[in-house]
Amino acid sequence: MKSISFTLFWAFLIAFSISGTFASGAAKVNPPEQYFPVYDYQNDWLVYNPQYKNYVHFSQGVNEGARYVSLYVDLVKNRRYVLLLKAETESYLFLEGSLQNKINRNEWQELNIDSLYKIYKKDELLLTIYGSAGIGDKSVLLCNKKKLNDPTTIEQAGRNFINIKPITFTPFGNFAAISLILILILSVWIYNANPLSFIRLINPIEFFNNDPRDQLSKINKPYSNTVVFFVIITSMLMSFIVVFFSANKLNVFSVSTILSEKSNTLEILGDFFILSAIFFLLTYVKYICMVMAGNMLNLDKQVDIIFLKIIQSSYLFYAALFLFVFTLSFNHINWLTEMRMYVLAPFLLFYSARFLALYIVTKPPGSLINLYLFSYLCVIEIIPLIVGIKFAL
Repeated sequence: MKSISFTLFWAFLIAFSISGTFASGAAKVNPPEQYFPVYDYQNDWLVYNPQYKNYVHFSQGVNEGARYVSLYVDLVKNRRYVLLLKAETESYLFLEGSLQNKINRNEWQELNIDSLYKIYKKDELLLTIYGSAGIGDKSVLLCNKKKLNDPTTIEQAGRNFINIKPITFTPFGNFAAISLILILILSVWIYNANPLSFIRLINPIEFFNNDPRDQLSKINKPYSNTVVFFVIITSMLMSFIVVFFSANKLNVFSVSTILSEKSNTLEILGDFFILSAIFFLLTYVKYICMVMAGNMLNLDKQVDIIFLKIIQSSYLFYAALFLFVFTLSFNHINWLTEMRMYVLAPFLLFYSARFLALYIVTKPPGSLINLYLFSYLCVIEIIPLIVGIKFAL
């Protein structure tokens, strides 16, 4: 009995020693001397599961073939720390789906948490490493610096970042592309139907033409086909801007009460066509009011001239604004959040400048002050501007 107990004791001791040897053999990854390890992310790796359309924990034996492995880093709790990355094979680092740089074989790479927080302004950051299959050759450590030396930080390495972002398609981005195509198709159609009139309509110099013998209104009435379709294009440009504001939670003129939730491209297109129809009708309602006011002030001969100049200037302003918004939205530049307080300033400047320009270019030559014209422009321009600003936001 004693011999059996003695044998079991030695067997247990040998097994314990061997297990201890294996445990020490699977030693923790040690960072360079100037860093003190705080946390090892080895058990936090994730892989993307297309079935669940989300990230799930990396599972040994199931995800061994995965070459993309990811993890979430808390940027708020880990301020003043650094991330150290290393891979035994040449790999590539992605942050929030954007390719940043190459991870050289067996070289530690440092990412400063504070710098990451300033750049991405997020509580959590998705870090992805692309390289050989599995996670055995990859190490990510949260560390604290022992010294204030000058290792390579993410800000210093920023100049070497490739910074290639994958193309993302959003409902508003799809809508913006479709609306651009529609506007271009209508513009080409008008140009083919009446090229001379279309060129004069989009020419900024034509707006300042005050020669009564060479006015655009002599050959293009407000209800002619060319002008009607030009008004349609202008209405579409205005509608696009309002839809953009609404998509960015800026409820201009409380339009959200008649618009959809904008969950997909078709709903946004529906809102776009509804607003385009509303702006088109309002434009010709304004023309009717202009005719009535012009008859009362004996300015009926200038109504068509002023109306076409209003449409011209609106087209030029909203086309420039359309291109500006279109470019920024496709480059994912979130500028509206910081400029929300001043979003009405460009519109206020434009309509004020147009009022003065209309008075100057339509004022009869030889007269310095024309009270009838000034009163007329106040009725059709300044009063709608004041009402619009009051109820805009």
